[in-house]
Amino acid sequence: MIELMLFFSMIKRAKSRIILFPLIAFSTMFAQNHTSHSFIVNTDEGFIDYSNRIIVCRGTAEIEERTPIDNSLNIVEKNIKIAKAEARTKARTNLIELMKQVNFDGRLVGELMANEPLIESRLEGLIGSAYQQGEIEYLEGKKVAIALAVRMSGLSEILTDIDGYKTESMNPAYLMTSAAVPKSQRISGIVIDAREHAVDPSMSPEVIDMQGNLVYGTTSYSRSKAVNRGPVGYAYSMNDRNVSQRVGGNPLFIEAVGSLDDDVYITSMDAEKVRNAEKSFGVLSNCRVMLLLQ
Repeated sequence: MIELMLFFSMIKRAKSRIILFPLIAFSTMFAQNHTSHSFIVNTDEGFIDYSNRIIVCRGTAEIEERTPIDNSLNIVEKNIKIAKAEARTKARTNLIELMKQVNFDGRLVGELMANEPLIESRLEGLIGSAYQQGEIEYLEGKKVAIALAVRMSGLSEILTDIDGYKTESMNPAYLMTSAAVPKSQRISGIVIDAREHAVDPSMSPEVIDMQGNLVYGTTSYSRSKAVNRGPVGYAYSMNDRNVSQRVGGNPLFIEAVGSLDDDVYITSMDAEKVRNAEKSFGVLSNCRVMLLLQ
């Protein structure tokens, strides 16, 4: 186990990240097997859902009883309206704090913000476009609660560099090769079972073989795919509905052999299977990759 830990640590230090902002140090710790990690991160005020690529936060406010000065019959309605505005403001404040906890590529958004002021101003603009999630709640104790949400695609648009990604191709080579294979035999996606390993869900994970070679990462797909679709999906089991939506009905199933932070390691033999599936069916360039977590 110690040798494996040292191997992963060397690979992690050697990796280069291609993003918009300077590389910053991020302390890592190898996680032991059988540690439960979920792709939904819950907090007191909201949650981060890496599978559905959404961030939701709630704000609450008291409905104050203001005494009318003109005998207005609409004072209750006005009080509720003021409380709703205060709840939305608190939800936006909570949302930007929660967004700082989002794992981009092994580094938290809050760390990136601290090193690049432009990110913070752009995120504030993203928060301004947050939409209401669900119905307005009227709570006990004369309180009102409102949940606001933003899509990770908006966050990805801000954080994802324009360089270092695969160029969009009008006629990919795999279209010709896949046409020669019967539909029932075509590999529709890649499923990597990492449930025996502690993987931190992130917006931009990587798949690496045991020789330290990158199997799947930013060079595998276009920037537009990274922003709009996201590199990977997350699920708890093959029965989850979003599995077939992302990787189709005939995916290649692979067992992970290790992990470090948000990166997953597979054997060299499996890595070759993945590369062959990409050559024949374009599963990587179309981000048809799913990670199973506990």
